[in-house]
Amino acid sequence: MRVNFDKPIIEKECVLETVTGDLDNFYASASDIERINLFFILLASLHYYEEKGDAVRTAHLSFMTAYYVFVPLTPPGSEYLALYYMNKAVSLNLIPEYKEWLSIMKKGN
Repeated sequence: MRVNFDKPIIEKECVLETVTGDLDNFYASASDIERINLFFILLASLHYYEEKGDAVRTAHLSFMTAYYVFVPLTPPGSEYLALYYMNKAVSLNLIPEYKEWLSIMKKGN
């Protein structure tokens, strides 16, 4: 996963290529500051594509954001944040992977 902290929007071509393993690998090798900054890059990118009306990328970034706060980052209140973004992903693009993760996240962490 390529992250450019100087450009906080993930490139259009890269959004749908990003998978959960990329987030896990980034978290494992990043500094604490970079780990937190990735959350904000995901969030900024989500809002950017939402404003552009790109529902598929917005859904995917909502899923990536939910996954990142629920699994590797796990800040206080992570399950509430994750559920918010996972519900958004499911409402925008009802695919099996998102539905499966929604049921996992509903169980809490």
